[in-house]
Amino acid sequence: MADWSSLHPSFVALVESAGRLAQECKEGLEVRTKPDGSLQTTGDRAVERFLREGLPALVPDAGIWGEEEGYEPEGPGGLWVVDPIDGTSNYVYGSPLWGVSVALVRGSEIVAGVVALPDLGETYEAFAGGGARRNGVTLPPIPPGPVQPVELVGRHSRLRVLYPTVTWPGKGRYNGSFVIEACWVASQRLRGLIDDNCKLYDLAAGLLICREAGADVRYADGEPFLVEELTVDVGLPRPLLVFPPNSGFYADV
Repeated sequence: MADWSSLHPSFVALVESAGRLAQECKEGLEVRTKPDGSLQTTGDRAVERFLREGLPALVPDAGIWGEEEGYEPEGPGGLWVVDPIDGTSNYVYGSPLWGVSVALVRGSEIVAGVVALPDLGETYEAFAGGGARRNGVTLPPIPPGPVQPVELVGRHSRLRVLYPTVTWPGKGRYNGSFVIEACWVASQRLRGLIDDNCKLYDLAAGLLICREAGADVRYADGEPFLVEELTVDVGLPRPLLVFPPNSGFYADV
């Protein structure tokens, strides 16, 4: 396994450089609509190409799965999962709520993850067992206990339609980017998040950062989240929670 105490700074620097490239690509940005209705830009493509060229220097024998250029299986060194711009619609229309997300997965473990939020001037990073940091400063642990009705929780309004009998806790806020919501859970701007519509390249870095900050990551019905179930290019099978430890919340979904 890579020695992340020495390798992690290079990983952080690479993702931050990718974030700066995304900002530069806003000049003369070209946008198209993908078959699933989501947006893709010249920024998405340039950032993923940049990362695909840079990541092998960190772990040469790892596979790379990126949102724009497609899936490949895990190699001997693991699997890099890359979302070059999470929150593309926000990016296109001038909202600062987007980020570059990269993680290394090995089997059932997310080994390391970095999320750069360039327009907010923040970088979040974690490696397994090493804690979570924002701009190099260790984040305090997430306080345990239930989500209170007045506390903010990142979630899409479609959850009320799909699961009309479930009363989701907290005040719902949808920010249009999983990595924004995950980083805001880790930094305690949100009390939690609920997501039902992501793949592993969207999730991995943010989930590791939240876990290292003390969050409970599981499905809403209480079943454990298993990384290896999503390394075969499938999406979440049911709502995923990133909540405070000992929140006490479970749902029949």
